[in-house]
Amino acid sequence: MEFCVIASGSGGNMTYIRTETTKILVDAGISLPEAKRRTYNHDLDLDDIDAVLITHEHGDHVRFLPTVLSRTNATLYINRLSFDALSEAVKIRLIDYPIKFIEENKKYRIRDLDFLTLKLSHDSVNNFGFVFIASEKRLAYITDTGFFPLHYLDLLKQVDALVIEANHDVQMLMESERSWYLKERIFSPSGHMSNQICLQVLEAVLNGRQNLIVLAHISSECNHPDIIESDIIQVIKKTYQGEIVTASQFEASPLYKI
Repeated sequence: MEFCVIASGSGGNMTYIRTETTKILVDAGISLPEAKRRTYNHDLDLDDIDAVLITHEHGDHVRFLPTVLSRTNATLYINRLSFDALSEAVKIRLIDYPIKFIEENKKYRIRDLDFLTLKLSHDSVNNFGFVFIASEKRLAYITDTGFFPLHYLDLLKQVDALVIEANHDVQMLMESERSWYLKERIFSPSGHMSNQICLQVLEAVLNGRQNLIVLAHISSECNHPDIIESDIIQVIKKTYQGEIVTASQFEASPLYKI
């Protein structure tokens, strides 16, 4: 299994996953031409996509969904609540494309790729994390959640790679010029995971199997690479022997193989 985080953050999200016979996108928050520009040297064919999986209905995850489907003819996988919460302007442009509605805590298959749906906590009508499985390799994708549900910890102990949210530094968020309403929203159980919560999850699940961690959905205003380095990366590296990197809002990651 190979994957590339093409965009991650409040400005738009998209991740590419490829197995021997399957190619999918997770979310469609940036345009396909922009995704192609970012990955021009990655040996990816973004016109040949089997499915687009949607985590939830917020604009930074679905803004370009109709045009991505129109250019790829991919099947859309989305929860029914998330679909119903899409704007009418978006929904009316999806009627010509195949749609499969997915439910929480279920397992689905697209050719040789299986995926599990994890119910997360966000201020959307529904939000999914995923665990992707192919050829005995596992990749978890966990973003846009105020906390990580404890009953899923065992699943993360069994993955080879993990994309996980490290959205904000608590002090930077508190001292930011954002409104108190927005601060409360981000801090809430249905908001975004802080560096500290991300660290707690990692410390609870890392066991030697994981060889790649991608810290994702990082706030450009309320987080900083130096803080991430000191508060997460250096702490984890005391016991973790694998690779730990950060995803970008503006550039695609390398094409990782697990």
